[in-house]
Amino acid sequence: MSAFPSRVIHVVDDDDDVRDSLRALLEAFGFTVRTFASAAEILGAGEDADCLLVDLHMPGMSGLEFLELLRARDIQTPAIVVTANGEKLGPRMARAGVLKTLHKPVGDDELLEWIERACARKIPL
Repeated sequence: MSAFPSRVIHVVDDDDDVRDSLRALLEAFGFTVRTFASAAEILGAGEDADCLLVDLHMPGMSGLEFLELLRARDIQTPAIVVTANGEKLGPRMARAGVLKTLHKPVGDDELLEWIERACARKIPL
């Protein structure tokens, strides 16, 4: 039996290798995973998720701009931002509803802990 049955995670990252490795890790723990290469791609999908795992820096719309747009549309899906840079965007991240900012490379245990926390906060639509 999977550890996290029926939990849906949307991964938004422009790096194919990152998306593939996150999918493999999360599916191994029983999550259902959908991956998207950009904010524009996920916006066109129109699907619900228990948690968003979003890269901060992507071509076109950044991860933070994407989350701000969702919040403006009153979509409150819990979100975790992943970044390779250590920039401090604390207040803006908080306003965009970011539960946690993780810095690459992220350890598996830390990532899974925060995804579990995010899924526990899921607010039904």
